[in-house]
Amino acid sequence: MTKSSKLPQFKFEKYVTSNTNANYTFPWKRLVNHRFFRLGAGIIVGALAGLLYWKFVGCQSGTCPLTSNPYKTVILFSFMGGLFAKDKPGERG
Repeated sequence: MTKSSKLPQFKFEKYVTSNTNANYTFPWKRLVNHRFFRLGAGIIVGALAGLLYWKFVGCQSGTCPLTSNPYKTVILFSFMGGLFAKDKPGERG
């Protein structure tokens, strides 16, 4: 017998297949996946997109009903951002 065969074998299966941390999720992942956080983030991103659209693309003559007024543009885009960020059917837990 050689000296190396007398050493105990280290079992990785015990550490790889452990279920102690299987159901743990990080707090920031739970926050980001929360439906109200996504809805709020969608509204904020939509509002910023609407403001940028009004600033750089909007109607210069003032005759366009939605893009000539920054308040209407921001409200419209924030509503659309909220619709895009809304939870999908069957995702609600």
